Amino acid sequence: TSTRDIMGELILKSDYKGCNPVPPSSEVNHNAAASSLVQHLQSLVTCPVCLGTIRAVPVLCCPSGHVTCSDCRAQLSSCPVCRAAYPRLELVSHIAAGIIDQIPHPCKFKSYGCAQSLLLPTLPPHEARCSYRLLKCPNILCSRSISLAGLYRHMIANGCASMHQLKVTASVSSVFMTGRVKDLEEFQYKVPLVFSYEGNMFLITKKKTGNMVQFSASILGSPEQGRQFTVSILVFSERKPSNMVEYKGFANCIDGPLWCSLSVHKDHMLELMDKVDENEFQQSLKYHYKVKISRNT
Repeated sequence: TSTRDIMGELILKSDYKGCNPVPPSSEVNHNAAASSLVQHLQSLVTCPVCLGTIRAVPVLCCPSGHVTCSDCRAQLSSCPVCRAAYPRLELVSHIAAGIIDQIPHPCKFKSYGCAQSLLLPTLPPHEARCSYRLLKCPNILCSRSISLAGLYRHMIANGCASMHQLKVTASVSSVFMTGRVKDLEEFQYKVPLVFSYEGNMFLITKKKTGNMVQFSASILGSPEQGRQFTVSILVFSERKPSNMVEYKGFANCIDGPLWCSLSVHKDHMLELMDKVDENEFQQSLKYHYKVKISRNT
């Protein structure tokens, strides 16, 4: 038997578990054609003004059939494509309306990095939990809206939050914090605390709402992710250790309802704070709190 025959037999009998089978050329061409068709259909229902994919019906159009979204159409008197004046009686495209329900639509946060394209019924739930969704910076002094994916970088780079490291022991992970305020109103202007735990970022915020001072913990993620962790916040007086309040609960979603928080009445909060002489004429209030976190089992 020749060397060529032996090698040929060995190759045929070898088990290439690490190799992916090469799809037939017809399958590759079919997938490319399908993708090209979807892109073409998406372009037919893309508003030429805002460049967003039209999602709602009826789809308004000009006499030549060029479509626009309803928001942009309200600001136009003529077609942005062919410049034909819009008639007094609004025209709609039934073809475009039929396309909308049958094709995947890109997530509205596509420009911020999301690559998902989904059918309309599944798009709103995705966008509500999208990792690239926009939310307001949690620092009360910052008015910017930031993509969730870039929120941590924004807060650290612009001084909108204070980064701290957890102290990790065999039984618990925690961080101890102190701060000073001139009065209770100043609480809401204190920068949030941010820390990392098991690959997730968490935020501790403090604010005064009415007669209550509120401490809360949130995850930079979804409500489902937040329910995987238990956070406790202990506020106490250093001079009178018996004066303390504590709460334990799930981590809230950064832009969702505040289900779990520690709310302390302003009169009680004053008992938890220590007066400190800044100088001969001025005093400040010093507060202490400890945050502990663990993953639910």
